[in-house]
Amino acid sequence: MNTSRRNARGEASLQRILQSTVQLVSRYGYDNTTIARIVRATERPASSIYWFFENKDELITAALENSYSHGAPSRRPWEEFKPERPLLEQLREELEPELRASESEDPLRLGIMLALEGSAANSKIQEPFQRRRTGAQLRIEAWWEAAFAGQSAVEAAARAAGVEWMGRLTMAFLDGHYISDVAVEDRDAAQRSTIVAHALAGAFEVMTGSAQHLVPERNPLTALPARPETAQTAPETPNLLHVTRALVAEHGYEGATMSRICEASGMKRSSIYWRYKDKDALITAAVAEPFLELLTPLRELPMTSNDWLQELSSALTKVMSDAHEHPDTVKSGLLLKLQRWDPPTSGGSAVLAGTASAEEQLALWFEEVLPAAQDKETIGVHLAWIVARLCEGLMLGSALGHPLASDAVAGILVPMLSKALEGWQSKV
Repeated sequence: MNTSRRNARGEASLQRILQSTVQLVSRYGYDNTTIARIVRATERPASSIYWFFENKDELITAALENSYSHGAPSRRPWEEFKPERPLLEQLREELEPELRASESEDPLRLGIMLALEGSAANSKIQEPFQRRRTGAQLRIEAWWEAAFAGQSAVEAAARAAGVEWMGRLTMAFLDGHYISDVAVEDRDAAQRSTIVAHALAGAFEVMTGSAQHLVPERNPLTALPARPETAQTAPETPNLLHVTRALVAEHGYEGATMSRICEASGMKRSSIYWRYKDKDALITAAVAEPFLELLTPLRELPMTSNDWLQELSSALTKVMSDAHEHPDTVKSGLLLKLQRWDPPTSGGSAVLAGTASAEEQLALWFEEVLPAAQDKETIGVHLAWIVARLCEGLMLGSALGHPLASDAVAGILVPMLSKALEGWQSKV
């Protein structure tokens, strides 16, 4: 960006361009946020935009940097672990501000959306989000490394693996929160921070060796090998649905135009409209329905169980394994959930309603299977929230190229939820 021209043309005009660009990207994604759209939204001629910026990528990058600067939180999280203080206490203090929904999270949500959109993958617009995300990941890992430093019995190799493990689990919870929690009551944030703190403490106990029998047999940091997207569609139009899903993953909802869909599928527009009343109905069938199918194991948990933790662990293994087999389904489904349309698209609404329904069903299941305890309804809601956010956060990690072995993730769920339930019951 030319700063001398910025001063000459005025800060107010520049801010209008930057803010309008962020709003357009939030709605249309990278691919379909064009200079022409920005011109219409700002009521500024294209020449005034090119006065400041050489091209669209430079403009969007500056707009994202501006949104991060204006939405920066007042505190810097995960700054320092203090060995003289209890782990749980420090975890709660770090998590509670993070789990409150605020306007400062909007740029993070947008950054996740652009990280998922394939057409933006190699663009310089990724730099603002990736720089901040990498910084956050490093701070979290340094925080956990300091926690492990007090565990002299843990060997160096195990400590390194444990730091990465804890960093990824912590980031997965936060990513799931950024994706799904647009509004959060203060009391919910406080309760969730307590229960997540206990869950992470349970994982930490495994990593430090106090519960070795619970450590997954496979290396917990072994990423699954990349697999091509497999068919997950209705038999009558598999190519059409597969193509549509891939286009949404690459270009977002708006960028998956009917022209692109027709060209990629080899079908005429009239043939597509004979099957689906409009593009939204097609995207609902191609994206929303298969994405929600991934959550089926969590919907079909037995209402009576002698080992509810193992049942849940097996269900999560299936969810994560299926998610890895269908990367375009995960990317496009999360894009629909993240993209903010007003009014919302039917596909986006289906994903939001379906994931909320799965979480509600999971909460009811917890009420049925948990051992006798006070506040079973409340703890069921929060345990369901933990599982749902962990799932979405791990799905995001897989979609961005950082998958973890599904059976290892599921194995660690047992001590995490055991510790979370224990903490809730003791009200620590």
